[in-house]
Amino acid sequence: MGWWRPSRWWRGGWATRTGARVVARLAGLRSLLGPGPRPEFRAGLREELLRTHAAERAAAAAAAPPTPAAHAPRRRRPSLLVRTRPALVFAALLVTMFGLGVRTHHALPGDVLYPLKRAAESTVLSLAYDDEERAQREMDAARQRAEETASLLTAGSPGRHDLITQTLDDMESTTRAALSRVERRGEASGEARRFAREQHTTVEPLLPKLDRENRDKANQYLSYIDTMTASGR
Repeated sequence: MGWWRPSRWWRGGWATRTGARVVARLAGLRSLLGPGPRPEFRAGLREELLRTHAAERAAAAAAAPPTPAAHAPRRRRPSLLVRTRPALVFAALLVTMFGLGVRTHHALPGDVLYPLKRAAESTVLSLAYDDEERAQREMDAARQRAEETASLLTAGSPGRHDLITQTLDDMESTTRAALSRVERRGEASGEARRFAREQHTTVEPLLPKLDRENRDKANQYLSYIDTMTASGR
C-alpha cells in the first residue's frame, strides 16, 4: 500500500485559506494599534533627536585637536647684512681703536693726540713696582723724547723752537730721574750704560740742526750722560 499524497487542488486551497487568515490577523493588529503616533509626539521626538545630534557634534568638536592654519605665513629669515651687522660693528671698532693707538704712539709735541700719549706714559710709570723697574721705564721715556726731537727738526711744524726746547727739557729731567735711581743702588747697571751710549748716538747728530739755545741744552745733556759711561758707577 503506497503513501497518500494530497492532490494539487487541495494544496492550492490550503495556501489560499492560510494567506487569508494572515491578512485578517494583520488587519486586526492594525486596528488595535490605532492610526499611528500623534503629530505632537512626532514633533517632540524630532526636536529631541536634533538636540541630541547637536550636542554630540559640539562635544566632538571640543575634543578634536585644533588644526593648523592651511596657509600660515612663513617667518622671513633676516638678511645676511642684518645677521652680520654686530660683528661688522665690533670689527670696525677694533680697527678704529688700533689705528688710534698707533697714531697716539707716534704723536709728536704739538699734535692733538700728544697729551694722550704723555698721559698713558705717566700711567705706565706709576705702575712700576720698584725703583729698578721705574728707572727702566723712565729711560724708555727719555728715548722717546730724543726721537721726538729728531722728528720735530724735520717736521717743520709752527712753533718748532718752543716745542724742541720743551722736549729737550723733558728728556733731561726724565734721564736724571732714571740715573739717580741707579746711583742710589751704588753702581751703574749695564742697562744704564747702554742707555747712555744710545742717547749720545741719537742726540749728537742733532747738534748742527739746532739753534744756539737748544744746542747748548743738548750739549749739557750729552756731558751729563757721558759721566755715566766714563765713571763706571
